[in-house]
Amino acid sequence: MTVRVRIAPSPTGNLHIGTARTAVFNWLFARRQGGQFILRIEDTDVERSRPEFTQNILDGLQWLGLDWDEGPFFQSQRAELYRQTVQTLLDKGLAYPCYCTAEELQQMREAQKARKQAPRYDNRHRNLTDEQRTEFAAQGRKPVIRFIIDDEREIVWDDQIRGRLSWQGRDLGGDMVIARRGEGDADFGVPLYNLAVVADDMDMGITHVIRGEDHIANTAKQILLYEALGAAVPIFAHSPLILNQKGQKLSKRDGATSVKEFAEMGFWPAAIANYMSLLGWTPPDATQEIFTLDEAAQQFDLGRVNKAGARFDWAKLDWLNGQYLRALPTEELLDQLLPYWQAAGYELDAAGDRPGYCK
Repeated sequence: MTVRVRIAPSPTGNLHIGTARTAVFNWLFARRQGGQFILRIEDTDVERSRPEFTQNILDGLQWLGLDWDEGPFFQSQRAELYRQTVQTLLDKGLAYPCYCTAEELQQMREAQKARKQAPRYDNRHRNLTDEQRTEFAAQGRKPVIRFIIDDEREIVWDDQIRGRLSWQGRDLGGDMVIARRGEGDADFGVPLYNLAVVADDMDMGITHVIRGEDHIANTAKQILLYEALGAAVPIFAHSPLILNQKGQKLSKRDGATSVKEFAEMGFWPAAIANYMSLLGWTPPDATQEIFTLDEAAQQFDLGRVNKAGARFDWAKLDWLNGQYLRALPTEELLDQLLPYWQAAGYELDAAGDRPGYCK
């Protein structure tokens, strides 16, 4: 089996440091296994996706030194695949149109809250008759497509980082919306996240899905979709979240959170990539802290990725960055420093004899 992994960011913002760390782990694993690293842009959120964010993602990955073997693929160009996947589930009787209005769903949630129950869809349109569907359509209701989830089902998988995990079907929120109708669409052309991810990973032959632990609930839903579509289920690995020094999820309150911000602050790309690899992974020689991505790939093992959250340590990053900067040849270091000095207002001449660069 040839290992195939992917990184699939959404272009709704700049490349986040957490997504970058996930990309590093996927890249390291692919290179260690002699496999392929695939880039997919998940841009089905038309309202929030922006071309400038797509470019930021591409630039950020390249800046870190991560090359991809295939892609970038764009979900916005794969609508027919999703339509066919939805139709397959409908034909199998594993999905159905749900005509509930937003008001009805809100009333359902409020009633559940009053009963101190967790909010969930109560599957009320799972077994509609043809006559009922015709009547709802005549009222002008636009249905979504829901995938049937068995409340009694236990979903179990062996996670390569976290060990055996299980999830109860009854805890997944009821039958899952997998597609909705777009404005003016003749059929269900707008897939939701879980459906699109499964269709793409099946089509691209993804063998291992390495991503953050915040996707664990999605994994349970996606395993059900793989099985319903008769596909092999990938091997999953859920890495720890990146935390601040207080043990909370890293946020903008803690400083820079995008790769672009780290670049603008003057951090050396190899130092950032080096530090990313250490956020949650321990090399066999725990005393080794400085290595290239290629050197890390020779040692990378999912079994050495920690379950606990990885704390972002600014002092450690500053130290690591300093090691890289001090190792640079003088001329190369000067080339890197000039833009920052110029941006700070110093009159500098990058051309000519280096000893006379300062006016």
